[in-house]
Amino acid sequence: MGVIFAILSAFMFAVNNVVVKKGIKRAPHSDNGLFITVLINVILLGVLCFIVMGLRGWDFHFSWEAFFFFLLAGLCTTGIGRLTLFSSISYIGPSKASAIRNSTPIFTTIFALIFLNEEITLLPGIGMVLLLAGVLNEGFRLNRIEASKHQRDPKRYSYMGFGLAVFSALIFGVGQGIRKQGLIEMNDAFFGVWVGTLASLVFVICYQSIRGEFITNIRKNVRVINPYYLISGVLTSIGPLFFFLATQRMQVSYVSVIAAAEPILTIFLTTVIFRGIDSVTKYTWITITMMFLGTVLIVIHI
Repeated sequence: MGVIFAILSAFMFAVNNVVVKKGIKRAPHSDNGLFITVLINVILLGVLCFIVMGLRGWDFHFSWEAFFFFLLAGLCTTGIGRLTLFSSISYIGPSKASAIRNSTPIFTTIFALIFLNEEITLLPGIGMVLLLAGVLNEGFRLNRIEASKHQRDPKRYSYMGFGLAVFSALIFGVGQGIRKQGLIEMNDAFFGVWVGTLASLVFVICYQSIRGEFITNIRKNVRVINPYYLISGVLTSIGPLFFFLATQRMQVSYVSVIAAAEPILTIFLTTVIFRGIDSVTKYTWITITMMFLGTVLIVIHI
């Protein structure tokens, strides 16, 4: 069941990527919908959390340690991780930044081995290598295609951009590991994901306020409601929830690698379902096959 939740998490984020892209095309001069989507995350997951608590007969065992870990995980992923990713894109472009960002499972696995005492046996290990190799291969292939279309620019290819992208992958990976640590202290995925979104909302408000954008973005979102951002809010609520539910049932190192299939699923959805401009080449199908075999090897072990 953990593998299914991990795949569903990747699928939700992949659909969200396509939805956000459509939302930006609908209103290219507005913000990227970050505030409104995180706000929906907090409301939706908060309501869901309290519904689940009620169904459990309000049998709730609070842990300050877990609360701290959940807050920190939310800050690392949606907060600092996303901010540094966007910053790296401004230096080296989206393709190269995303390709480097796909190395997140490496850092999650390192964190899990050192701090969570997780063990990786032979078959799942081979599966993880296949999955990660597939993701990185497709990411860097897309980057080469994109780079060939543009003339090399000193700023775009600066060390600062690479550094920010690597730091983004690192902080995302650490954040995923911290999620697992929180679940060890308090095994409640619904509460954990809600607390994480609360931390993200506070971070977004503080960041946009410092930049003087917060009030302006609120006015834009109230004046013109972008339905794609509303859908994105729902998808980015369900995606992390599935990640938490998967992490409850299996090692976070496995979950992270499976969830990293998000970029490949995005390409597939854009091409096959939404009939976008991206194309699925034979190399993409090879990557999908590698990732499928990797997932099977992990499933066999579990």
